[in-house]
Amino acid sequence: MKIYESGHGSELTEYFFDDEPLERILYDKSLEGPTVANLYLQVREFVARIENACNEGHIHEAIAIAFELGRSGKPISLEVCSRLVVIMIGIVPSCPNPIITFDLLPLEPLLAQIWMMALEKENKALQLHVGPVLYRWQEHYGRYHEARQVLTRLIEINRELKNHFDEALYLNNFAFDYMLEDRYSEAIPLFEEAARMFEKLDITFQYANSRANYWTCRFKLDDIDDLEGIEAELKTLLKIVRQSGQWHERKPLILLAQIEERRGNIKEAIDLVEQAIKSSTGSNTHYPEQDAVYLKCLQGKG
Repeated sequence: MKIYESGHGSELTEYFFDDEPLERILYDKSLEGPTVANLYLQVREFVARIENACNEGHIHEAIAIAFELGRSGKPISLEVCSRLVVIMIGIVPSCPNPIITFDLLPLEPLLAQIWMMALEKENKALQLHVGPVLYRWQEHYGRYHEARQVLTRLIEINRELKNHFDEALYLNNFAFDYMLEDRYSEAIPLFEEAARMFEKLDITFQYANSRANYWTCRFKLDDIDDLEGIEAELKTLLKIVRQSGQWHERKPLILLAQIEERRGNIKEAIDLVEQAIKSSTGSNTHYPEQDAVYLKCLQGKG
């Protein structure tokens, strides 16, 4: 079987098998042409179109092309998988409860194909690369069970690699998906464990974040007998997370506001919620608007 080349100058070079049957050449006027030798050439063209659309700011178009590629079932090389994941990292928000500007549902076939390929080939590097994008996508669409399945694998790999920071981080996020699903009792011990791991690693911000998540669940279950002790810890956690200047400081602020509300100190509670809203403004999450609802409720009591 012969292979010949097509393409000139700077144009994309294609290789073809000389596999046209003689009968078709002699009698069939509707020739399909020889078979392309590079199995991944069409996929590379898809990727180039997706990258161009992203670079031009046409995210809707990029998502549509990604859907077309995922639905096609075409084989994708590991190198191209990595390129696609980089693209989707820039499209799928990596924070919980995000403001989603685009319809991300069409990304499902392609994300699922890359994840399955990573699992089938037992490629841990690719699993670690695509897993965070996939579980966030699943989380954004309320597919918490599926997200935890991906997170379980990420935890396992990082435990094997003795990367205890990422192991603890994904354990916290595993618990967070339980919390998003209102399964607080199941989330609580996992947040405790993540916090202990971060404390052992001396990662103070992540420790404080996991403990704030832990207390959020306890508040949801109304399991908060020692208000003075809880308040003291929350103030310590607030000092830690406030140093980062990130939206996470709203967590202890909202809990402290709820304590003041229980005490009947509505003015103090309002001030704390206003601080929470300010801290998360511009975070690309729905927390400012959610906290604004709580603020309005408090103002109605004032």
